[in-house]
Amino acid sequence: MDSPRRLRTTWALPAALLMAACASQAPAPPSCPKDLSFVKDKLVTPYAELEAFIGKQALDATLHKPVDEMIKRGGDIEASITGAEAQIEGDQDIVDHPDEQRAEFRKEGMTDKWIDTYLLSVRDGITINRAFLDAVKCRQAAAQAGTVAN
Repeated sequence: MDSPRRLRTTWALPAALLMAACASQAPAPPSCPKDLSFVKDKLVTPYAELEAFIGKQALDATLHKPVDEMIKRGGDIEASITGAEAQIEGDQDIVDHPDEQRAEFRKEGMTDKWIDTYLLSVRDGITINRAFLDAVKCRQAAAQAGTVAN
């Protein structure tokens, strides 16, 4: 049976990013990232393994979908911030308890290789969600400063 911690994060990343929200539908200010592709080099899971683990389409959508699209789909800026912060917190809880996670997954018959990839992918989820959170906050600051036209 899945643990509550595992249910929160078993590649909820694409869903969490798609739930993200923004009030402004204007293009991102020049200083705000248009997508999350810039984090690719910061990921700790070898890219081919991460792609195989979560799926090429899910990873591509996560890294290359315009942040404004992800934001628009979810609602508003505050919902984006709240959702990203909650996802980061849940993922951090997993990262902080790797032995507990390993024991749970071993009971379920998962291999050490699978568990290692999972734990690395959770760290990548934190990296990606932090980048998303920063991108949303960038848009929020620009909107508050009046630099984003509506």
